Amino acid sequence: MKSIAFFLLLLSHFSIAKDFYVSPQGKDTHAGTTSDNPLASLAQALERSKGVLATESVHIYLMPGSHYVSEALVLDRAYASGSGHQLVIEGIGENVVVKGSALLKNLVWRTYRGEVKVAAIPSDLRFDQLFVNEALQVKARFPNYDYANPWRGGLGYQLASDGGDRRYDSWMGVDSTVFSQKVWENPETGIVHAFQSHNWGNMQYKILSRDRTKHQLKLGDGGWQLQRMYGIGKGTPFFIENIFEELDAPGEWFYDERQHLLYYWPPAGLDLHDALVEVPVVKDIIQIKGTPEQPVKNIHLKNIRFTQAKTTFMDAYEPLARGDWSIHRGGAIFMEGAEDCVIDACDFDDLGGNAVFMSGYNRNNMVRNAQFSNLGESAVCFVGKPSAVRFYQTWDDAEIHHKDWEKMRQGMDLGRGPKSPDYPENCVVENAIIHDIGLLGKQTAGVFISMSHHIRASHVSIYNTPRAGICINDGTWGGHIIEHCDIWETVKETGEHGPFNSWGRERQWKQGSGGMIKDYVLLDAIDPVIIRNNRISNFRKTISAGNWTIDLDDGSSNYEIYNNLSLGSTLKMRDGYFRKAYNNIMVSPVPLGWHVWPEESGDRFTNNIVVIAGKVPGKEVPTQHFIGPARMPQEGRWGDIHDQNVYWNANTDKALVYGDVTFENWQSQGYDQHSKLANPSFVNPGKMDFRVQEHSPAIGLGFKNFPMDQFGHTMTKIGPFWKEFTGTLQISLTADKRGEKVYYTTDGSQPSTGSQLYTQPFTIHESSLIKAATVDSQGKRVGPIQAEFYTKVDRVKYPSWYQTLLSGKTDWDFESYKFPQTNKHIDGLELINIQEVPDLIDASGGYATGCFVASIDTLGGEHWRKAGLRPHMIVQGMGTESIISTDDFEAALKKYAGQKVSVKTVYAYENQVFEVQLK
Repeated sequence: MKSIAFFLLLLSHFSIAKDFYVSPQGKDTHAGTTSDNPLASLAQALERSKGVLATESVHIYLMPGSHYVSEALVLDRAYASGSGHQLVIEGIGENVVVKGSALLKNLVWRTYRGEVKVAAIPSDLRFDQLFVNEALQVKARFPNYDYANPWRGGLGYQLASDGGDRRYDSWMGVDSTVFSQKVWENPETGIVHAFQSHNWGNMQYKILSRDRTKHQLKLGDGGWQLQRMYGIGKGTPFFIENIFEELDAPGEWFYDERQHLLYYWPPAGLDLHDALVEVPVVKDIIQIKGTPEQPVKNIHLKNIRFTQAKTTFMDAYEPLARGDWSIHRGGAIFMEGAEDCVIDACDFDDLGGNAVFMSGYNRNNMVRNAQFSNLGESAVCFVGKPSAVRFYQTWDDAEIHHKDWEKMRQGMDLGRGPKSPDYPENCVVENAIIHDIGLLGKQTAGVFISMSHHIRASHVSIYNTPRAGICINDGTWGGHIIEHCDIWETVKETGEHGPFNSWGRERQWKQGSGGMIKDYVLLDAIDPVIIRNNRISNFRKTISAGNWTIDLDDGSSNYEIYNNLSLGSTLKMRDGYFRKAYNNIMVSPVPLGWHVWPEESGDRFTNNIVVIAGKVPGKEVPTQHFIGPARMPQEGRWGDIHDQNVYWNANTDKALVYGDVTFENWQSQGYDQHSKLANPSFVNPGKMDFRVQEHSPAIGLGFKNFPMDQFGHTMTKIGPFWKEFTGTLQISLTADKRGEKVYYTTDGSQPSTGSQLYTQPFTIHESSLIKAATVDSQGKRVGPIQAEFYTKVDRVKYPSWYQTLLSGKTDWDFESYKFPQTNKHIDGLELINIQEVPDLIDASGGYATGCFVASIDTLGGEHWRKAGLRPHMIVQGMGTESIISTDDFEAALKKYAGQKVSVKTVYAYENQVFEVQLK
C-alpha cells in the first residue's frame, strides 16, 4: 500500500497539464475538461484554474468563434504559482477571437428620419465605438470622415482659425465660412481632436459650449494626451465628433446616453435585421498583475485574435519623464509584476487604445509572431515607474505646474542606475508586423520604450504610423537592442521626428541650451543602446523641420549604430555623448544632421557610406551638402573622429561638406583624413541591393557588407518593395520560417491549399492584388495571410533620390538655381529665416517661424545686446507685429523706428520679452 501511495504521489507531482475547453456554444455548468462538454466563458475556465495551478499546469483551449469579455480578466497573485507550472490559453484553429465587447441582440430598429435608424439599447451599457459586421463605424463628426485619405491633410480635417496655443486650452477658433452651420442642441457631447501647434502629436478636449458670435468653441477636460506647453493654435488641423446633428452620412452613428438610444445611418445594401452589432465595453481585456515580490509567472497566450476594446484617450494619462510623451497605462493585454510570460502568434486589431502594455516590474516576457493593426494608440509599450528613477522630472513640472527645474535638481540623487525594480527588463518583441496604428492618438509608436533596461525589438516590420515606428522616450537605462527591423511610411501626420526616435533628457541634460554634464551621462544610460541591421526608410515630405531615419534627439547618449540601411533620409545626432556610428549605408537627399554637439562629445563616425542624391521632398533645389550642421561648437573638434568613410554626391561633382566648405577644406581641419569622395559601387540598387561590389573603395577602407534580405518580420513576404510598375512585374514570395509551402492568389481571393502553389517567381501583366499564405507539413496555415496590391501605371514615379541613383544623373546645373536667401544683416543683427532651415528648426526646439539671431555686431548691434538679446534666440514678435521672416522684421523696424518697443523671443524652450530702444 505504501508503494502505491508513493506512486500516486509521484504521479501527481509529474502530472501533465489540466485541460479546460471553452466554446461560444458551451455552458459554464459543464465540466469543461473535454471538447465535447466545453465551458462557455474564459472567465469560468480561469476561475477553475486557480485551485489547480498550485499542483499542476493548466491548458485552456479556446474553440473557434467569438469569446466575449464583459470585464477585464485579471490574472493576479492567485495565479502566481511558484512551482514553475504554466497557464496556457490557446486558440484552436484559425478563427479564435477574444472580444472586449458586447453583442447587441434583438435590436428593434425603426426609422428616425430619412436614412437614419434608431434602436433602444440596454441602459447598463457604456460604449464609445460601434462595430457592424465586425467593421468599425464612424461616430457622427464634422467634417465627415475622408475614406480616400483619412490621414491629416485629407478632407476629414479643418484648420483652426485661432487658439490660445497653450495647454490646457480653454478655447479654439473656427472659420465661420467653412465650419458647420448646423445648430448643436447639446454641444457638450462633442469631442475635439486637434493637433498640437508644434506638430508633435494631438490632443482631445470635451466641448463645453459653442459661441456662434465669436466663432469659438469653449473647451473643457482634456489636453493631457501629450506633454509640452503648446496647444491649439492658428492653422491647427482638427475635427469634431459625437455631435448628434452631424449624423449626416452613411456609416455614421450617435448614442444618446440619456435616452439610451442608438442612432445609425446604415451603408447602402446593409440589412440591419441580419447585421452583427457589437459595442466595446472594456479597455483592458486581460490584466496580468503581480508584484516584484510575488510576480505572476509563466502565462502563455497563443493563437488568439484580440479585438474591440474601448478608447482610452479621455482617461488618465501620465507625463513620462522629459520625453514629449504622456501615456495611458493600459492595453488589451496589460502586464505588471509579470515574469516569463509569452504572447505568441496573436493578432491585435480594432482596439481603441494600446495593444500590449508592460508596466513597472516585468522580467523576461516575450511578444512574438504577432500582428498589430488598426489601433487607437501604440502597439507594444515597455514603461517603467517613476519610482525606479533616481531623479525624475517631467515637462509638465516646468511648463504646466511652473516648478523650477534647477531648484528641483538641488540635492538630487547621484546614484547609478535604477533605485527600485519597478521597470521592464530583458523583455522582447520579435517577428511582428505593426501597421495602421495611432488612429486616435498621434504621439504613438509601434514599439515604445521608457524607463526600461535591456529591451529587444527584433525582426519587426512597421509602417503607416502617425509618428515614430520605434521610440525610446528617455535615457534610463539603455541596453536595448533594435535589430533586423524594417520601418517605412512613418511620421505621416507629425513633424520633427524620425522613424526611429529617441530622447535622453536625464540628469546630464539641463533645460534647452543650458549645457550638459558629461560626468552624469552614464549614471542613467548605464548600457549602450544598439541599433543594428535595420532598414529604415523615409520618403515623404516633412510636416515640420526634418524627418531623419535615425533621430537621436535631445540628450540621447551611449548609442552604438551599425549595419543599418537608411533610405530617403539619414542620421541625426543632437546634443549627447558617446555615440558610435559605423558601417552604415545612407542614401538620401537629406544631409547628416549634426546638431548642438557639446565639446568633447566622444562621438565617432567611421566606415560609413554616405550618398546624397536628388532633392528633399518639397524642395526645388538638389542637395549639395553632406552635413547639415546647426549650432555646432565654434571652437574645438566635432566629436572624437570622422574617418574612413566614403562620401558620394550623385547630384554633382562639386559637392560641399557644409556651407561653402569643400572636402579638401574639411580634411584640412583634421576630419576624414583617410576618407574618400567616390562612387561606392552598389551591387544592384534597382533591386534594393545596396551591398557594395568587391572593388568598392569602401571595402578598402574597412567597410563590411551586411545582408539585404533579413530586414523585418520572418512571416510570409511578398516582393518586390516598390508597388508600381510598367509593362510586367516579377513577383517573389517568401515562406514563413515556421512553415514549408506558400500558396497564393492573384485575384484578391483568400489563399488555401487549393490555390496556386508557389514554386518560383511569377509575372503579372496587370494591376493585381496578391495574397499569400504559408502552411506547415500538415497543411495547417502558419502566420497571417499577407496581401500586397501592385498597380500598373504609364510611368513609375520614384522618389527623387532613388530616381537620381538609378539614372546616374550627376549634371544638375546648380548655378541656374536661385537658392533662397536665409541670412540677412539687419540693424546690427545677422538673422536667419528659420523656416528655411530644417536643421536649425530642430536644433532650436522645434520653432518653425521667426528670425534666428546668428550673431550680433560688436558696434552696430550694441542696442540689442544692451536690451538682453543674445545669439541663438529666435525673434517672433515686435510690438504688435508677428515676426515670421526677415521681411516682417524689416517692416516692424520701419514701423517702430526711434521708439522703445517690446521684442518677443524664444530660447531654450522659454519665452522672453525685451524692451529695445530702436534707432
